[in-house]
Order: sequence, then C-alpha cells, then structure tokens
Amino acid sequence: MIAQSLEISKKGSVILGALLSSLWLTNPLNAHEKNGAFVGISLEVGRADQKTNAYKNGELFQVPFGDVSANDDGKVPDGQTGGCQPASGTPGTPSYTKANCVVNWTSRTMLSTNKNIPGRNQPMYGLGVMTGYKHFIGKKRWFGLRYYGFFDYGHTNFSNSRAANAISPFYLSDQKADMYTYGFGTDMLFNIIDKPKATAGFFLGVNFAGNTWTNNRVGYFKDGYVYGVNTDADAYMTNADGTITCGDTTPASCNVGINPNGVYTTGKLNAKVNHTIFQFLVNVGIRTNIFEHHGIEFGIKIPTLPNHFFKGSTTIKEQSQGPLKDGKPTTITGAETNFSLTQTLRRQYSMYLRYVYTF
Repeated sequence: MIAQSLEISKKGSVILGALLSSLWLTNPLNAHEKNGAFVGISLEVGRADQKTNAYKNGELFQVPFGDVSANDDGKVPDGQTGGCQPASGTPGTPSYTKANCVVNWTSRTMLSTNKNIPGRNQPMYGLGVMTGYKHFIGKKRWFGLRYYGFFDYGHTNFSNSRAANAISPFYLSDQKADMYTYGFGTDMLFNIIDKPKATAGFFLGVNFAGNTWTNNRVGYFKDGYVYGVNTDADAYMTNADGTITCGDTTPASCNVGINPNGVYTTGKLNAKVNHTIFQFLVNVGIRTNIFEHHGIEFGIKIPTLPNHFFKGSTTIKEQSQGPLKDGKPTTITGAETNFSLTQTLRRQYSMYLRYVYTF
C-alpha cells in the first residue's frame, strides 16, 4: 500500500514537473532580454561628508574647543562654598540665599579642520528615478548600451551636539543637508548569462549631472563664529537668583544665555553660497532581467567632485584676553585681522537597489 502510494506520488511529480517545464519554456514572457525604453526607481544609502574650516589671515588656526569648566568657587556668594548651589528661601526675606552657579570657559582649542569631531561624516539616505532606452548588439546579445536621464535625492543630518552650539559652527546640532543630482548618463551592459528564462551580468558607466545642495544652517554661518574666549569671564549670563537659564550644573551644550563679554566673535561675514556645481559620477553594478520586462540591479555611484558650498570672510581688529583689573576680566584690541570660514560638502558614494521595468 505504501509502495503503491509512493509510486503514484513519484509519477504525479514527474507529470507535474514536465507540465510546469513545458509551460515555463513555452511562455512568451520567457524571452531573451529585448531592446526598449525603460523606467527605474531605486532606494539609496551612502555617506556624506562636510568640512567646516576657519582661517586667520589665510591660515588654519586654533578655535575654542567649546568646553566650559566647573563652577568657580572664588565667585560664590558669601557664606557659600564650592559646587553649584540652587537658590533657597523666599526672595526678600533674611533666609533667602542666591544660587552660586558660575561657569567659565576653558582655554582648550582645536585646529579648525575639525576632522576628528563626530558628526562631520554621516549616512545619507535617498531615492532615485531614471528613464531611457537600452539596446543590445549582435545575435548573442552579450553586450549592450543604455542611455538615460536620472534624478537622485539624498538627505543627511550632520548632527554634533557639543558645548557652545549656539556660538560655534564647528559644533552644530541638527545641521540638515539635502542633495539633488540630476542629469544624463550612459552605461555599458555586459550579459554573462543570457537564457530564455533570465539574463544576468554587470554594467559600467558614467553620469554627467548638476549637483545642488541646501543646508539649514547657512544663515548661522553668515553670522560668523567665535575665534576666542575670555577664561576670566562668566561663560553664561545668570538670572537674578544666581541660576543659569539652560541648566545650572552641566550647561555644556547650552544654547541660550551666553555672555557676550566672554567670547570674541568675527561678527557677520561677507558670504557667498554656491548651491549648484557640475558633477561627474562613475556608475557600476550587477543586474538581472527576468520575464522580459522586469529587472533588478544593485550598484554604486561615486561622485568625483566636492561642492565648495560656503565661503565667508571679514576683516576686524582682533581681540584677545587681557590681564585681570580690579578682579574683573579685560580685553586687548590688536591689529586688523582677516577671518574667513568655508564649508565643503560631498556625497562620497551611494549604494542603491533598483527595480527596472522595460516596455
């Protein structure tokens, strides 16, 4: 009984397999890849890089690192010691005690290339579309060409939440950039496998495009940057009760209440923003085409040119920290100095998974 069942199952499997094979091989959809117009849509992921550099008289220089020190015990109200003590008691009564939250800048600096600072190189996510025409040469159809127009969009966030976000472009938080690449390209198509059921191979080509960037912090760059701090001055303004608006104990990333007398800034810059450039890209990947009309591709685009996105400069009389006078911080005014700021943006590469439909 079992043997008969197995024999019937075996014969049924053979018949079913033969029937499916016959249908597969005779189905008109199972033809070789054909010439024709096509459209494609892709999901993209890659890396984007930004370099924000500051210059003094044309040379890179050290800018404030943005750190602030612990509370200064020497500036606490009478009767209080060490640490940041909150206000206590009722204002206007003998029991009332002001807070002693005083914070000072450190003298730490860094080279303005900021190459080791987190946030300068981030993932970029986006979408791409393309449309064009492809054709193959010869009876064996192992080689072909395609020509197309395309549009890519990418978004990234150069987020770097650090001290003194509100006064230093080298520590920008939530710096969002959008990138648009649009143009035309041509690829060589190589079919390694060319069967009635499917074709598979690889492609190699180039793109010629416009490349446009936007950045939500352009206005911030135009406002200039801090080139020095006075370590004797309070880093933040204090309220009437001695507290600090943005956080009494750890105001390391405070965005409000910065004491203007504690920093030296360039003021507004004469700025030029270059949103759009010409871009040349290399395009390479693997591809397959099934059922005549449907294709799947995995590839990588490599842009070759950076966008020198922002350049601003100003000439001012440089200020620096002077000696304490009667226990108060002072400032020294020096010679005229040229300060400038640049930002370069670049999509380093973009990997994509694409679906292609051939008409």
